[in-house]
Amino acid sequence: MSRFTDYVKKEFPLLALLLIPVCIAINIVGFQLSQLLRLPIFLDSIGTILAGAIGGPWIGAVTGLLTNCINGIFNPVYFPYALTSIGLGITAGLLSRKGYFGKIWKVAVAAIIISLVSTIISGFITAMVFGGATGNPASVITATLLAAGNNIFTSVFSVQIFQELGDKVLSVLIVFFIIKAMPSRYLSKTKYGPLYISESKNKRARATV
Repeated sequence: MSRFTDYVKKEFPLLALLLIPVCIAINIVGFQLSQLLRLPIFLDSIGTILAGAIGGPWIGAVTGLLTNCINGIFNPVYFPYALTSIGLGITAGLLSRKGYFGKIWKVAVAAIIISLVSTIISGFITAMVFGGATGNPASVITATLLAAGNNIFTSVFSVQIFQELGDKVLSVLIVFFIIKAMPSRYLSKTKYGPLYISESKNKRARATV
């Protein structure tokens, strides 16, 4: 029990717990903005990826889970996709452990990996739970592919991969620029934040002291 308690304290320090509601708010604002503008992407995982990138995989997973629980209150369709959000948070944390949010070429690789993870998990949920139709604009294309004689998995994944690439590539890029803009004093107190403290940030930090 003592080991478990120590592990929880290590993975969920106070600063990380404070990061979770901030990242949830980012997710909800992004999602509401995409709905308002009727965009073909969701923008509801920016905070989840950010939480995983600097707070670690478990902080990212909790952020994603709670975001979907909140969105699910207004639209129950989002409850099953909590599995996708958990997967995204964990994937972002594991990639961040290797420094994949520090350089633009690594960010590109991270975006592709995160897109594939999201496509696989969401694709199976869409196909097996909702029969390929969730009510979003992409469902129309899925229905057209089904009507053309394709099986449900081919139809769903064909649509999902393009939707997820657009959404997750943009989300990962936004996270990259957010981390770049974060002060080193804050990053140094997070799990993986120190990986992204550049020399230029250190110089700016010393200049303000």
